Amino acid sequence: MVAPKLLTPLTSKIQDGSFPVIRRNLRGILHELDKMEDGSRMLEVEWMSAGTVWDRCQGIRSPEKVVLYYHGGAYCTMSAQTHRTLTHKISKMTGRRVFCKSVNYRLAPETRFPGGLYDAVQAFLYLTDTERGYGLDPQNILIMGDSAGGGLALATMLYLRDHGYPAAEGAALLSPWVDLSCSYPSWSTASMYDYLPSNPGQLAGMNPVQLYLGPDRVAMVRHPYVSPVFADNFEGLPPLLIQSGGCESLRDEINDLVSKIAATRTTLIHHEEYEDMVHVFQAFPFKKSAEALESIGWWAKFGMSMIAQWKARGLLPAIVEEQRNHTDGPFAIKSTPRSAGRRSQSIPS
Repeated sequence: MVAPKLLTPLTSKIQDGSFPVIRRNLRGILHELDKMEDGSRMLEVEWMSAGTVWDRCQGIRSPEKVVLYYHGGAYCTMSAQTHRTLTHKISKMTGRRVFCKSVNYRLAPETRFPGGLYDAVQAFLYLTDTERGYGLDPQNILIMGDSAGGGLALATMLYLRDHGYPAAEGAALLSPWVDLSCSYPSWSTASMYDYLPSNPGQLAGMNPVQLYLGPDRVAMVRHPYVSPVFADNFEGLPPLLIQSGGCESLRDEINDLVSKIAATRTTLIHHEEYEDMVHVFQAFPFKKSAEALESIGWWAKFGMSMIAQWKARGLLPAIVEEQRNHTDGPFAIKSTPRSAGRRSQSIPS
């Protein structure tokens, strides 16, 4: 009980956002879990906002833009409370309240896959529910997540797309864990520079992958809702900003994910790799952390709005194709922090 108080910034405003989980006739892999809900289970969530942002909040059924945040922790640890310092900075930079699922989605090993995904989808649908939720326009929701939460965020967007639900405005993923098979070389080549344990897939005891999937579903480790990097296609997703560290253990899987999304015709992706930075470096007091958070703020305030305008004018496929040939600028497939900071240059008209 002491930790949340110590981790809560003095200028933050926190409000309970917990809600009853109801049956929503979800399809596919979530169908069986959905049938079990009777409205009695509460999903613990909190709203986090910087003080100045709180003063502009407009409440239920408003045109307010928000962030839906999924916390990291290898699907086994952490919570909305442990991430308060980070989500407070995100609220301040984006000018939005943060719906912290930092939602406390159910964790392994007590809840196996797809329980966490089910809670993540429920949180998004609750925000957009016009009868029992906040009634927000999906195009006013920026989905975010770090590490396992980043992978969960991408899995949520894939599920929503696959089953015909409205898409979010966009996403910003911080060092997303997108390959739970831990099959990429950087788990070995970069481990000496990162603080993550070397290849969690090789741990005998506290193996988060085995805890998350359970003995009956270990074979699903390459399912796209478990390891999104192995999805068949990434067409039709919201625009994505991905940030990663240049010496983190997840480097190779993130780079491969970016390459696959960049090959699509309809999904715009921008990847910022920060030299010498570790996994989810935005949570640490580094100079480059401030630069990265500032970039997320630009993405939320300006970048996604510009992309929405191109989409409305039917220009998005051409813009996506054009960015494949750019090596710099705010919408290039990949940029360095230095080029990302110069947002006013090289912006497509």
